[in-house]
Amino acid sequence: MARHSSSGSSYTPTPAPISSPLSEASVLPGNLLRRCHQISVAIFLRKCEAYQLTQLQYIILCALEEKGPIDQITLGGATALDRNTVAVVVRKLEERGLVTRQRNPRDRRSMQVTLTKDGIRLRHDVEPAVAEVQKEILAPLSESERETLCRLLQTLADENNHLSRVPINFAG
Repeated sequence: MARHSSSGSSYTPTPAPISSPLSEASVLPGNLLRRCHQISVAIFLRKCEAYQLTQLQYIILCALEEKGPIDQITLGGATALDRNTVAVVVRKLEERGLVTRQRNPRDRRSMQVTLTKDGIRLRHDVEPAVAEVQKEILAPLSESERETLCRLLQTLADENNHLSRVPINFAG
């Protein structure tokens, strides 16, 4: 566990686990989150290989299913992805026939993205694999620890959203 000063404002990392080649840097929360992200991506790619889908593509499909046809800027705000990343991911999904892009009838300067029937089908077909990803990621934890971890991660994401280079736009 991390240690805090008596004022509660100073973070002191705990000693690194024996399996780590680094000491202090390996237990910094940012590094641990980065490492867990690497592991999560690796598990996702392995479990969802048959669907040829990345985590970002999955998030975009989910957002489109939830929000319906929306412009790429709003899509980026809803998923905390920058414009360039959204454009690349949407283009790849469009090449596979999972989404369509067309000029937004309300604003001809922007592109509206719509989930196709194939996109909806894939989004639902991949769901069991995505559930397996989450199960494998959280496997080392008890049910109580899983709930606590997810609650704490949500708090960190929500409370630090404004610090992100690409914050989630909750209005979008």
